[in-house]
Amino acid sequence: MPSSPAPPALRLRPSLLPLPPHSLPPSHRYASFSPSITPRTLAARPCPLSFRRGGPLPLRAAQGEAVSEGAAWPDGSEEELQRLLELLPGELRQRVETHPELPALVEVVMDLGRPPLARFPSGDFLLSHRPISFDDLQHATSQVGDFGADNRAGISRTLHRISAIRNRKGVIVGLTCRVGRAVPGSANLLQDLVKDGGSLLLIGPPGVGKTTVIREIARMLADDYKKRVMIVDTSNEIGGDGDIPHPGIGNARRLQVPNQDMQHKVLIEAVENHMPQAIVIDEIGTKLEAMAASTIAQRGIQLVATAHGVTIENLIMNPSLEMLVGGIQSVTLSDEEASRRGVQKTVLERKGPSTFTCAAEIVSKTELRVHRSLESTVDALLAGKAPNVEIRKLGPKGLVQEVSVQKEQSHIGLYEDATQFEGYSLRNARRSLDSAFNLDSADGHIEKSDEAESSLNLYAYGAVLDLRVDCLASH
Repeated sequence: MPSSPAPPALRLRPSLLPLPPHSLPPSHRYASFSPSITPRTLAARPCPLSFRRGGPLPLRAAQGEAVSEGAAWPDGSEEELQRLLELLPGELRQRVETHPELPALVEVVMDLGRPPLARFPSGDFLLSHRPISFDDLQHATSQVGDFGADNRAGISRTLHRISAIRNRKGVIVGLTCRVGRAVPGSANLLQDLVKDGGSLLLIGPPGVGKTTVIREIARMLADDYKKRVMIVDTSNEIGGDGDIPHPGIGNARRLQVPNQDMQHKVLIEAVENHMPQAIVIDEIGTKLEAMAASTIAQRGIQLVATAHGVTIENLIMNPSLEMLVGGIQSVTLSDEEASRRGVQKTVLERKGPSTFTCAAEIVSKTELRVHRSLESTVDALLAGKAPNVEIRKLGPKGLVQEVSVQKEQSHIGLYEDATQFEGYSLRNARRSLDSAFNLDSADGHIEKSDEAESSLNLYAYGAVLDLRVDCLASH
């Protein structure tokens, strides 16, 4: 009996159509980033189409890949990011390009003899188990500009910053390749303050986005409000590296600083030579720079600057930067004035007018704490009181989602031991006063604040004062 002919072999063609979001189980979607997969096996696998250079983010989302929330490509930022990735060896560049949070890349760290790391908002990502060699560092440094005295360099017409770590002989043994981006709308929370024309100080720790915000403010002043803006760019972070500034600053002009020690002189030069209506400075850090900024503010020029710190109190306690908030001086009060205020005889007070009209503490990229009157905030802090603060948050579409005015429930002032009591001490003090004077109501002597229940104001007169102080001290 003759055998039946074998069925024809099936010929499969790979489809390039996007797969449905739930076509792969989660374990398969994240297989490319499993710790059990070595760089060698990863390099042997073909790079997914959606992760190749120029692959659109929506396609990745359609294929079910894990895409970080809010990750997107701002206009022109993809091309600039590729210029930074060209500094990396081929294997490392491929690993970075296949990461789902590529648009949100923060920086790449390469240290001699250690595995390289890529830092994302979600955490650090190991690029390779192979340690960095001198050849890898030489490959990167050969494609950037010259390193200045501050060990910083850049890529021409980009906002990226390359920072070097040197050994004792001056040889580069480490690089921090930080991504710089111009983010339109990053200053929307401060638009009303910028429009009012007052000087504005931005405070925040490193990496919170101060430079990004101040760059957008410079563009806003020059393009939207048609002002003559001069940027004093110490390390080319605002306007980018090279002689031609980055388009992210709009029509604002830029003065480059040849040496960081000369920034205060360049500030005065900008005022005297170029007739600006607004000056933008990044990272005021020395007393000379603070004095120059104070001089500029007194000439009627709108000043926008940043400083490292977390709160206004950090500037008050910083001897180099206290001039930005008006300066602090010690004052000796008379006995009557000290009794009226309820403080020690020696107190700290603001010496003069503040350099800046208002200030903003940058909590995160979507939240600010705004002090509309910096002088009132400083006076309140020096008196041990809670200042008025506006909490501003940015919504998902770049609009102001919430603006609320609040006073902090509790505040640790500079005279906590002399002027403030804890909650249980207040209750004990009130009971002592009521029992000592047989008062049915202590409203005439004790006033409770609506905003902070932990504050106590005593209104005592004449000889009664000593008796009440003794009562408080005994309890």
